[in-house]
Amino acid sequence: MRSFTRGGGLLSLALLLGCYRGGPQLAEDDDTGTAGNEETSAGDETDGEDEGDMSPLQPLHRLNRLEYDNTVRDLLGTSLHPADAFGPDAEANGFDNMAEQLTLSPVLLDGYAKAAHDVIADAIDLRPVFSVRFASEGLGAPGGYPVGNLWALTGNAATVAFEIAQDGDHELILDAGASIIGPAAAPEAAFELDGVVIAGFGVQGSAATPVAHIQPVTLTAGPHTLRVIPTNWVNDAVANTSNNVLVAGLSVRSVATTYGPGRGLVYVCEPAMSPDPANCYAIVIANFAYRAWRRPLSADEETSLVQLWATLRAQGETDDDALRLVMRTIMTSPKFFYRMRTVDDADDGEWLDDFVLASRLSYFLWSSMPDDRLFAMAEDGRLATDEGLSEAVAFMLEDPKAGALVDGFAEQWLSTRQLGNASPSPDVYPGFDDELRSAMAQESRLLFGDYLTSGAAVATMVQPDFTWRNDRLAAHYGLPPVGSTEMVRLPAGAQDRRGILSLGAWLTVQSDAEHSSPIRRGRWVSDRLLCSPVPPPPAGLQIDPVELGDSESVREALEMHRADPQCSVCHTLLDVLGIGFEEFDGVGRLRLDAPIDNRGALPDGREFNGAAELAGLYANDEAFVDCLTKKLFTYAVGRAPLSFDTPYLDEAVARVAADQGDLHALVDAIVHTPGFRSPAALEE
Repeated sequence: MRSFTRGGGLLSLALLLGCYRGGPQLAEDDDTGTAGNEETSAGDETDGEDEGDMSPLQPLHRLNRLEYDNTVRDLLGTSLHPADAFGPDAEANGFDNMAEQLTLSPVLLDGYAKAAHDVIADAIDLRPVFSVRFASEGLGAPGGYPVGNLWALTGNAATVAFEIAQDGDHELILDAGASIIGPAAAPEAAFELDGVVIAGFGVQGSAATPVAHIQPVTLTAGPHTLRVIPTNWVNDAVANTSNNVLVAGLSVRSVATTYGPGRGLVYVCEPAMSPDPANCYAIVIANFAYRAWRRPLSADEETSLVQLWATLRAQGETDDDALRLVMRTIMTSPKFFYRMRTVDDADDGEWLDDFVLASRLSYFLWSSMPDDRLFAMAEDGRLATDEGLSEAVAFMLEDPKAGALVDGFAEQWLSTRQLGNASPSPDVYPGFDDELRSAMAQESRLLFGDYLTSGAAVATMVQPDFTWRNDRLAAHYGLPPVGSTEMVRLPAGAQDRRGILSLGAWLTVQSDAEHSSPIRRGRWVSDRLLCSPVPPPPAGLQIDPVELGDSESVREALEMHRADPQCSVCHTLLDVLGIGFEEFDGVGRLRLDAPIDNRGALPDGREFNGAAELAGLYANDEAFVDCLTKKLFTYAVGRAPLSFDTPYLDEAVARVAADQGDLHALVDAIVHTPGFRSPAALEE
């Protein structure tokens, strides 16, 4: 067993029992004080550490939705996504993992309590080896109609198809109730399997209380078709009599059972095989808390958790049920859903503790908890060295979990997430559909993801020698088909559509429903690629939009816009930058029907004609690498860069640009900056 004695403060038994009895609403009784709405009130004492006199401290960092789902996946082996029910996380600086924005509410605490219950059950409880359920609305029963959450069959069969991997005994389960009007007989139904009726039965229950109708059956491996057939349906309007089968769901499950996918992660020893079962449970509890809280436990914490398990057993819980309740307590503690901010006392409080640094690395690159390799490096003190940090970055970026950089960073930086909410007018853009939306999103994701594995210089993202496309996207862009419905990587020449500036996703998102928007596109480029965000108009400012007349060009309309003194300060930059993308319509297609005045200008006065020329300017300029570095740093530490960070980031940019460094080199440079390794948002 590991030693769980380093770091951390006391998690009182009162809190633990409070979480068990009353749920997370009682978390405010914790000495950490983290149950309030304000993260700053979540306490500088969350882990009982003396953080010294460093000021100002960065706010405590709650897990966002992506991080929560990935963490429970790696902690428990579950494939559930409980954070989908939490509601969106607030955004700032272009990202949803900014510490100051990740507040805590009673509703979210309730969500954590339910999530803990669900993911623990999914991870370790016994379950059928095979199980599939078809909800009422997905039964393929024509002619029926909904009755609340049920589906009335109206004499028609409900048909489903499924496939099992191995022979065995199974159960067919129809969750249904009976509806009877007048003197009609109670409804009856039959199970038909692969064209053969195997059982008939009377339907019990009602619409208010559906009943499970279970039929044992032996199934062979392979595909099967199951039908539920009403056999005595009556519907006589004249006699005012009818009967009906009201279906809540139809399931097939094996009799054989297995444990959930996380049992091996939780039960690091088997109590039933141990000469001292209680000690085995103590080991299981301590190991789970170590992984969930992402650091070693103090002696008091370990004692409190094991004592809680013993108390629950004394109150009548079984050994395993008591363990589940302790696990839920651990997962509803602030020490689970907040990230630590403790420092290493050996370094006079200047640098993050090794375990905190392990979490900062893992949530930066994986949007999840550390794995055993990172924990081992933290235990050995290797993350406190430059060599150790580089070693960790190297293996982390080679791990498939590094794809979380695409999910967390790239999707927000390139506006891919917003594409799901984009609503181009079907009258103006009738060809825009979900298939195209999906292809655009994949194009952006694959472009950035390519740089995780290819070793290409990050500076080439604006002008790469490759592109990703499928037939649907090629047709939309007016290009020859690629011969695949799947996205394929293609070589790109100097004149080909390629790179970030021509991605259909952001061009569509930064357009209005019926036309392109130079203003919105200019703002996007200024913020995402130049790191010169333009603030929104002052509150209460009334501006009459400039309408495009029949004889006016977009450029002329925008010049009128800039002539307004209230608008000129910002729009002198936005308009001339965004109009350089007028070659693309509101859904990112190249305009081919008429000549386009595509001349744009950068804030420094350099002019360009279209996305390709702008990419050419960037290709010989550190500006893109500089902005990407700042964006990646912001995402990594959960705050915007401060003046303290500037020289270190400038040094990283110069080194990466001079060496034509790849994404791995840029990440390595960022994690070595004091701003990444420090617990505080330092100022000069």
